[in-house]
Amino acid sequence: MQVCEGLASFDPPARGCVITIGNFDGVHLGHRLLVETARQRAEGSHLPVVVATFDPHPLAIVAPQHAPPRLTTLAERLALLERVGADAAVVLRSCPALLEQSARQFLVELARACRPRVIVEGPTFTFGRGREGTVETLRAYAARLGYDVVIVEELHAGDQAHRPAINSSAIRAALRAGNVRLANEMLGRPYRICGTVVPGDQRGRTIGFPTANLDHIPHLLPREAVYAAAAQLDDDELHLCAVNIGPQPTFAQDRPRVEAHLLGWSGELSGRRVGLHLLACLREQRRFASADDLVTQLHDDVAHARRFAAEVAALRGGGSIPLEH
Repeated sequence: MQVCEGLASFDPPARGCVITIGNFDGVHLGHRLLVETARQRAEGSHLPVVVATFDPHPLAIVAPQHAPPRLTTLAERLALLERVGADAAVVLRSCPALLEQSARQFLVELARACRPRVIVEGPTFTFGRGREGTVETLRAYAARLGYDVVIVEELHAGDQAHRPAINSSAIRAALRAGNVRLANEMLGRPYRICGTVVPGDQRGRTIGFPTANLDHIPHLLPREAVYAAAAQLDDDELHLCAVNIGPQPTFAQDRPRVEAHLLGWSGELSGRRVGLHLLACLREQRRFASADDLVTQLHDDVAHARRFAAEVAALRGGGSIPLEH
């Protein structure tokens, strides 16, 4: 997939392209449907499918205190967009000059730089200064700027209208509630957090459950709890694991941590990048009366995590996203 920095660096074919524009954080099933719809419209005319993605989220510039935490880094987003069928990605660097453009200015520049023949969006798409542009704005300029507009209806989790619409905000809400099963359903894959393994206090080793302690994590962390997960190492191997996200109340440690115990694996991970594909919440965090009680619970956690071995095996066959920052 071709990756371009800004509209000016994209050189579209003379016949134009089919384009979809947005943040695409998470590249969830709704985003996938946008790209797949663009692909369907492009194939008959032999046009490339282009995704224009803002980075960082515009709110990180105009209202940093309200900027949502990331579900994916830019590198992950680009890898996922390529996987779902984009031929090219244009990275629109969020900056005051870009974000202060009117909806009309943005569309005129987009038409000049990309020659869109079709623009594919969802019904809630907004753009331009103060989010003044909507799908109706796209339609209003379509004839003048020479493109068709295709609006793709929102998907709902479980394909049922009473369940949440699939969007990045709903996925963040599910993760904050610890409902990784729902988040994964909306993503179409397990949610992944990545970090670098740093030295811990080695307490896990002393009780028979050594852990990899992750730091420098750029992603939204789910609710503090214990999870079953697949640990992806920098050699792309996947290993079933149990993950504790949160403090260690039994040992009077109140600093949140991300600790992964890899089942049936031993070796040195310090300094290495690790990705954790979260599969399910096993239990809430709680304080135990003694270290022995904690060890008993950890044995139960590991036994429960082993029930997800088949899901890890399925992930091995699906290809992995590189562990890039």
